[in-house]
Amino acid sequence: MRIFGRRQGSHDTGVQPPPLRSAGATAGAPSLESLAGGADRIAVVDCETTGVYNSDRVVEVGIVTMNLTGAVIDTWETLVQPERDVGASHIHGLTAVSLRDAPVFADVAGDVAIHLHGACLAAHNLPFDARMLSNEFTRLGADLTVLAGIDTLTATRCRLGVACDDHGIQIANAHSALADAFATDELLKRVSSACRPGSPAAAPTTLARTSRALPRSATAPVVIPDPPYLSALIADLDHAGVEVATLAYLELVGLALADLRLDEAERHELSLLAATLGLEPVGVAQAHRRFVNDLVDAALEDHVVTDDELDLILRVASALDVDQSRVEQRTRACRSVDTTVTRAAGMCAVFTGDDPEHPRSDLIEHAAMLGMTIGKGVNKTTDLLVAYERDSASGKAKKAHTYGVPIVSARQFATALAGDVPDAVGTGGSRKVIT
Repeated sequence: MRIFGRRQGSHDTGVQPPPLRSAGATAGAPSLESLAGGADRIAVVDCETTGVYNSDRVVEVGIVTMNLTGAVIDTWETLVQPERDVGASHIHGLTAVSLRDAPVFADVAGDVAIHLHGACLAAHNLPFDARMLSNEFTRLGADLTVLAGIDTLTATRCRLGVACDDHGIQIANAHSALADAFATDELLKRVSSACRPGSPAAAPTTLARTSRALPRSATAPVVIPDPPYLSALIADLDHAGVEVATLAYLELVGLALADLRLDEAERHELSLLAATLGLEPVGVAQAHRRFVNDLVDAALEDHVVTDDELDLILRVASALDVDQSRVEQRTRACRSVDTTVTRAAGMCAVFTGDDPEHPRSDLIEHAAMLGMTIGKGVNKTTDLLVAYERDSASGKAKKAHTYGVPIVSARQFATALAGDVPDAVGTGGSRKVIT
């Protein structure tokens, strides 16, 4: 199961799974029959949820069932009304409107159970999916028992998106439950040699079947807002090289931090989750440091760390009890800082972005009046970058931060006279004043 990912603009809620197909295991790998541990089929399951804690709810279930030769013999999916807030819409692509007509879990529990009972369950991060489903059954006074299953996270030691990229598998609509289940099904066939065998699951078979499933494709498309900066940053983390238990825990930490806070109850729940994964307190502390360090690494990739970015990472460090001074030390050289710049004849100016109130032609004419030369691209000889906004994230702005070139807004530049000293923005450790 992939928990994190980028989502921008309009979200297509339609699921377009690959066609039913047969695929045998990799040559020399154990057979699916041996992996199934006595089960007559393998049910690959994926859940989308409101969060990671035991109080959170399932909002979508996808199940892909294959026989022991690898042929997909059944697919099933439904949205689920969680009867609470839907959680991080930018992750699973669902809103309260999407789930308005969805059945509650009690209405679909019988159908879920019949798909899982007697099958060997498989998932990417199986403990998470099994726990969330088990919690739903427990709320109904029923039990889902998964003594052992097939976990492709344990086999690949990386997140689903990374694992699928490594094996040339495309996820048609990542973070929809059925699409992720299809991807995990295909991944299982590719990495079966590294998988541990499972056994048949036991689900309550006396629950009524209502056939009230509502697939995502039956709902109207919704517009999902761009993910918050922190979520977008987390989506790019792969936590390479960590132990499987630590990786599974870091996945949960990332989702838990969607609101940038961990209250006492949440801290307690995270500690319980860590314990179920076999992590001792020292391992949890190491995992938290790794999470913060990976965030810093991701923020440093463009050589610019704005005040807002630094504030977010410091808040994460505080929530995870990680030393904040280390974050400040590592980001100091790439920090955006306010600075001043004196415009004078002979300076080389480069322009980026389009300000509707100050056309590029007018800005270039103004630069000529000040006796400045005009450059096409930013390099080490550039003296000034004029941008629509000082906090521009354009390619030229990123190069300007890298080379320590001050950036001023088009509005400031258009009204400046020779010798004026308006505010600019630069990077820590760069030249701060040009005279």
